[in-house]
Amino acid sequence: MLARLEAVYCDGWDAGVVNPLTAATAKARDAVGEPYTVLFLLNGRLRAAMDLSWCDGYCRITRFDAADRTLSMHLLRGTGDGDLFLREARTWDGPADAGRYEYPHVATRTTTTYSVSGTRTDIVEPHGDRGVRQESTSEQRPPRLPIPAFGQWHELLRLAKEATSEVVDAVHHELPVSVESSAPWRPPRPLKPDGIEELFVPGTIVEIHDKRLQLSVHEAGELRLTSGRLVAADPSSLEFDAEPFTVTVPPGTYPVSISLATFLDDPRHSRVCAARLAVDDRPTVRWELALRDGQEIIDLGNRQFFGFGVDAGMACFVDADASERMKDVWLTLDGLVDPRHRTIDSGEMVAWSSGWGDGAYPTWIGYDAGGSVTCFVADMLLFPTDHDDD
Repeated sequence: MLARLEAVYCDGWDAGVVNPLTAATAKARDAVGEPYTVLFLLNGRLRAAMDLSWCDGYCRITRFDAADRTLSMHLLRGTGDGDLFLREARTWDGPADAGRYEYPHVATRTTTTYSVSGTRTDIVEPHGDRGVRQESTSEQRPPRLPIPAFGQWHELLRLAKEATSEVVDAVHHELPVSVESSAPWRPPRPLKPDGIEELFVPGTIVEIHDKRLQLSVHEAGELRLTSGRLVAADPSSLEFDAEPFTVTVPPGTYPVSISLATFLDDPRHSRVCAARLAVDDRPTVRWELALRDGQEIIDLGNRQFFGFGVDAGMACFVDADASERMKDVWLTLDGLVDPRHRTIDSGEMVAWSSGWGDGAYPTWIGYDAGGSVTCFVADMLLFPTDHDDD
């Protein structure tokens, strides 16, 4: 017999109902795609939590057992044409006497991941996260569903193996309730390239940590891209981290400019904001994150990005074909203190000091109105943005 579930609306679940919402408020959020959570109760107990943010093409369904242990997690993402597809399904199956916190570490964990193009990857971990894993790949298109109307949760629940005869709004429940300043989860909104163009406007004044800095732009020379496949990396790590971006440009020689921020109260103190490799002089109308093989934007969480790592305080642009030859050149760079950039071996590499130092840094690709590449910009994340607040 199929179960009858009761729905409770809120900002999220965190060992209790966080910031309860009326059904009308949740429906209004749903209509404009704003985030909210639906809790499904069975006999007064939490059976499943569905985190929704339609404007982000995001739905996550988590199922629980009577002991409040997580049984499964299904993640659906938008296809771009009004449907959802199953990105990942993860289940746990373990001993009945394992506690809530111990369970995910000892239960057999099975993870199935789909790409929207039709690749399926299965990973089985018989001893949870404490043992071996078995991985296999096959060609299979993911399950797809249309984004449902508010309250029509049956197909989503069925996909998550939670079949139900009826879902009604809960009139009353005994779950703990809390009021918090923010929701316990956030929809996945990756880092955005805010203000990239302004970094290359000479004379711009920027304030950070109660200090005022002035931007200047410096020509760093020309980079030879013999293959058209650009690598952004720490020059000391080219032996291990020289994977080129998937977006390529015609082979050729391209100018590189450096955005430098100088402290007005200490002109001897400057930092590199960004490095730009110019491909074309047409206006840039949009930006996208540069990706390497196997990287997909839909796998990024809130404010996350795919970037290159820096461990030696330096970064560089280099052609993929030249990276092997240039892997030891960092030994001669002397920290790039003055100037903070340098062209190496007549354009084989352009290197610069990396913002505040070590860390991970994104590269953005600029496109013109016709969809052609205008530039690559390695962003040293020198200035905080709206994405850095918490």
